[in-house]
Order: sequence, then structure tokens, then C-alpha cells
Amino acid sequence: MTVTAAPLTAPRRRHSALTIGIAVVAFAGVPAIWLPFARDITPASELLNDGFMSFWFLAWPHLLALPIAAALARWLLSGRLSNAERWSGRVLAAGAACVTGSLWVEPFSDGNWPSSAAEWTAFLVPLAMLAGGAALSLWALGSGRAPGGVDAIVMMELAYLPNVALCVQVATGWGEHLQIGAYAVLLTSAAYGVHVLAVLSGRVAPRSL
Repeated sequence: MTVTAAPLTAPRRRHSALTIGIAVVAFAGVPAIWLPFARDITPASELLNDGFMSFWFLAWPHLLALPIAAALARWLLSGRLSNAERWSGRVLAAGAACVTGSLWVEPFSDGNWPSSAAEWTAFLVPLAMLAGGAALSLWALGSGRAPGGVDAIVMMELAYLPNVALCVQVATGWGEHLQIGAYAVLLTSAAYGVHVLAVLSGRVAPRSL
């Protein structure tokens, strides 16, 4: 009697509840682009004007919420990003970081340095976050802890966070009350932060069933 072995099938992959929860919460950053942040100003309303809260570079990085949400959904569905998607995410992250970093061009060029502790905090905290994000991005690329192109998502998240810190400090420094868009952005930022930590700790790779 001949026994025919059952054909081998590729193991199915599933994601942890943490990863799925992060992706769901992170989608709050998409509607936040059209919601009032402070002074009834939305990032979308200022993208083509003189700038969000009078600084154009504060509005554009908010758009990263769109490719991040798309990339998270794609990664949850397929477990990987294509090479084109990975490089697109990396380029967008680098571009957003440069836009946020443009804040420091003016003080260096005209000597208009911060004059108070609050201004120095608003000046240095996002700069430190940008530097830390760049270091973590390089480490994620070289350590193999960002499988399937998730490193591109992490890089975009790390580029988004310094801009949020800057926007919140500018708004509160002017004595403005944060509105619903700001809270949606902060919720999204918290999800991004957890996702970055989860990736770098090796907890987000899809598992075999």
C-alpha cells in the first residue's frame, strides 16, 4: 500500500494584536490633516499658504500620516513592502526630516537665537529627536530588526514625531489651546512611538500559524 504525502503548503502568517492595534490607532493621523490644530487652523488649510501657524515647514510633515497609514495596511495584509514602496518611504522620511530641520537654518544664518528657556526647549527638543531618529533608522536598517521593509515605516514615523513636538510647543508657547486635530496627532504619535519600540525590540514580525 502506497501512502501519498500531503502537499506541503507555505505557513500562514499572522500579526500580533499589538501590531493591529497600533495600525488602527495610527489612522487617527489621517483625518487630523483636516482637523483644527490650534486657532482653528488645520494643516491642510495652510499647506499652500504662508505656513501652518505662520511657518510653512510645520504643515507639510503632517502629510506623512497618509503614506504611513497606507504602508501599515499594506504590511499587515502582505507582511512586506515592495522595494519601490520601501524606497518611497525612505525618501519621504528623509524629505520630511529636512523640512522640519529647516527650522534651524534661520538662526544659523541671521543670528536670531532663542532668548528664553521655553524657546530653547522648542528649538532643541525637535533637533534632538531628529538626530535620535536618524540614528535609530540607521540602526534598524543594519540590525535586521525591521523585516519586510518595515524599516521604511519606522523611518517615516521617526520623521513625523519631531514635527509634532515642534507644533505642540509652538502652539502652547503662544498660549493657544490645542484643538481636536492636535489631540488626534498626539494619539497617532503615541501609536508611532509604540510601533517604533515594538519593531526595534523584534516584536512585530508576522508569526507562522
